[in-house]
Amino acid sequence: MTNREWRSFFSICTRVLGSGSSLAAQSESWCAWTTFGSLRNSVHYWTAGLPAEADLEEIGTADRGPWGQPFPYKDLAHIIIPREFHWEIIAPGQFKNGARLQDIAVLSAELKSAGIRHRLTELVLEIKLY
Repeated sequence: MTNREWRSFFSICTRVLGSGSSLAAQSESWCAWTTFGSLRNSVHYWTAGLPAEADLEEIGTADRGPWGQPFPYKDLAHIIIPREFHWEIIAPGQFKNGARLQDIAVLSAELKSAGIRHRLTELVLEIKLY
């Protein structure tokens, strides 16, 4: 994927699924991702809401927004967007939880129209580059 394709991917995702946050309870969208660097070292996946248009720079995500740090597009190896994600809030004397559905079928149709290759299953939409 080129930098331009990644920017388009994230723009479409945010338009279709909604804005992201670093906290699932406050997020309209959710994803998991890893980088080629992570695959070489520890195979770590991060999770957060999808970055907004303002968080997308020419060569990667900005050092702010739901992802909390910059990620160069060329280092993104795998991104997974689940059909459903769960959230919870735990505070003294309080517990709230719930789930949000993400319309990955509509997202898939939009990505196809933009020529962005991806995989859609019953559970997730993903881009896997390894």
